[in-house]
Amino acid sequence: MNRDTYLAPYRVHSPAMRLHVRELRRARRTALRRKLRSRLGWTLVGMGLRVLPAGAVGPARAARTA
Repeated sequence: MNRDTYLAPYRVHSPAMRLHVRELRRARRTALRRKLRSRLGWTLVGMGLRVLPAGAVGPARAARTA
């Protein structure tokens, strides 16, 4: 069998497979970032709640506008 004939399907599918792998990697990276941001955010909230003594929170004020 001719080598070119044997490798033709791989040449056709190779760009599509590379694109698919690239999309999967991007999705996994995005999911990891989202998970890390959420975890970091809740950790900071938990630390902030531990740092403030009970009853230290003052009255809520409306935001000032210019």
